[in-house]
Amino acid sequence: MSSNFPVRVDHSMEALPSDAPIRQVYPADLCPGGSYAPLPHGRVRYWILGPEDGTKVVLIHGVSTPSVSWKAIGPYLAQNGFQVLIYDLYGKGYSEAPHVPSDATLFVTQLALLMQYVRWDAAHIVGFSMGGGVAAAFTASLPHLVAGKTILIASAGLMETTPLSPTAVSSKVALLQYQELRQLQSSELPGYKRSLASCFTDGPIRGLQSTFDKLANLSVGPASKPLEVLIIHGTDDGIVPYEEANKIKARVPQAEVITVEGAGHDLVLRDEHWKIVADAIVHFLED
Repeated sequence: MSSNFPVRVDHSMEALPSDAPIRQVYPADLCPGGSYAPLPHGRVRYWILGPEDGTKVVLIHGVSTPSVSWKAIGPYLAQNGFQVLIYDLYGKGYSEAPHVPSDATLFVTQLALLMQYVRWDAAHIVGFSMGGGVAAAFTASLPHLVAGKTILIASAGLMETTPLSPTAVSSKVALLQYQELRQLQSSELPGYKRSLASCFTDGPIRGLQSTFDKLANLSVGPASKPLEVLIIHGTDDGIVPYEEANKIKARVPQAEVITVEGAGHDLVLRDEHWKIVADAIVHFLED
């Protein structure tokens, strides 16, 4: 356990031996340009990819699989001229786990302080799964930091009837290496299990109705432009059902919806779907 001021934290993967099995699944040098930000709620692992003069984009991962979720899409966006910020949410991967609730406020504050640390004035925001809830909350809370567009991929945030739990999520993961990553985080990172449990009770997975409502008539960024929203969702998502996309669209009428036929919740990683998602992001941001 670390004693970093001002919040007590549990260690991240950074504290594990370099030959730890978990580091083989998810290496610290996942992408070039990696570093740590010493923020008030703990050290945060982040990577900045792509040209310095590229359009700035933030990628926010989901509830249990950290930034390795973006191992294909992040570099692809960088190759297409975007400057991309990828980071581990608190309590996941290489970011420490503070002893505070893993709620929307924690994650919104984390991203705001990280953007300040790397000196980004504004960026387009992309969130996957619970990261979609984080992206929505960040956009609604701090619209001046959003460059103009928010993208929600298989987004949680409005879930009510579907019972979600860490066990249910793990049992529905199709890609076995990332099932292994969840298990290794649980066994080797004491803060991960605590943080994960808090995400399911306190986190931006459900209860964000008023947050999404704010997105409907929101002006964002330094130029105070109307917010543009893209929703991307797979038809065969067994964790965040496709109907959640329609629920978000009902509250954010200006949103465009892209349906990925046959895609499950792992659409940002699966070989047959990630490029569909990446191309949709590129097209939307360049439009």
